Amino acid sequence: MSINTINKKKKIIISIIIIILISIIISGIQILNRKEVYQVYNEQETDYHEVIYNNNKYIYNTSIISILFMGIDTKDSEKQGQADIVQILLLNRESKTIQVLSLSRDIMTDIKLFDVEHNELGWHKQHLGLAYSYGDSKSSGCMLMAQAISKMMGGIPIANYASMDLNTLPKVQNIVGELEVTLPNDSLLSINEEWKEGETVTLTSENIEEYVRSRDIHTDFSNNSRMERQKAYGIAYFKKIKEMLENNFDETVKDIYNACNDMTTNISFNDIKIFSEMILEYNFDYNNDYYMLKGDNVSGEIHDEFELDQDYLKDLIIKLFYKKEE
Repeated sequence: MSINTINKKKKIIISIIIIILISIIISGIQILNRKEVYQVYNEQETDYHEVIYNNNKYIYNTSIISILFMGIDTKDSEKQGQADIVQILLLNRESKTIQVLSLSRDIMTDIKLFDVEHNELGWHKQHLGLAYSYGDSKSSGCMLMAQAISKMMGGIPIANYASMDLNTLPKVQNIVGELEVTLPNDSLLSINEEWKEGETVTLTSENIEEYVRSRDIHTDFSNNSRMERQKAYGIAYFKKIKEMLENNFDETVKDIYNACNDMTTNISFNDIKIFSEMILEYNFDYNNDYYMLKGDNVSGEIHDEFELDQDYLKDLIIKLFYKKEE
């Protein structure tokens, strides 16, 4: 083999090596840039079983059953939608009490983001209600919402969930039929001049969407007054369901289960029966056991935002989910 041929082969090999090195460098730069754009950080596991708070040790209360309820803002089965209503029902098997935790859709917290091909981009601070919308199915949307809430609350597990869209809402209303609710504010006057604060209105499958969903999108922080209406509705609905369970337990459980068939849920018929028995037996103080998180309303660049009072949140987590170690 001639010297020229050998030199030519060496040059080809060196050229290939240089091309490979350049490709590696370019790929590395692209990866670094992608991380910077999405501000992604690695998810870390949080041990919620034992926590130290105010120099005291607290143990997670395993007697708590958490059930996440979501109201999704769409009638289109092809759209994922966003969570307009986010509430957690807590059943405490030890104290035999019930608490409700209502969460604003505008809470700014870490949620999982995905690109258009559903590749995970990691955690990023966004509106809580958007967490559901990033699911590639209704079930995954529910789980993403549960994960976001769990992360926001220090790793507290949210095992049970149920979500319903606007098509299911009338069916849920029909379980209780006509329901009387006292209006907590004047936020619906533009829809019905008779729906004034303090007035008692009768809700049916025909007007329930107007009551629980309507708000003035041109008024800052109008979701707050809507949440007050949802609270009044939730308490009235709970009272009616409890009354129905007392009068005809089996039939009411069947009606609830039939409505759940139109929801996205991991709650079984047997679960509904057990939860219904708890509702009959447990105490729910409507004035003191319904919690709405404290924080600051902030006008965002595009949408309203709610920044949580982290001290209040920590206190509430300890109160609802933990027991002080003796």
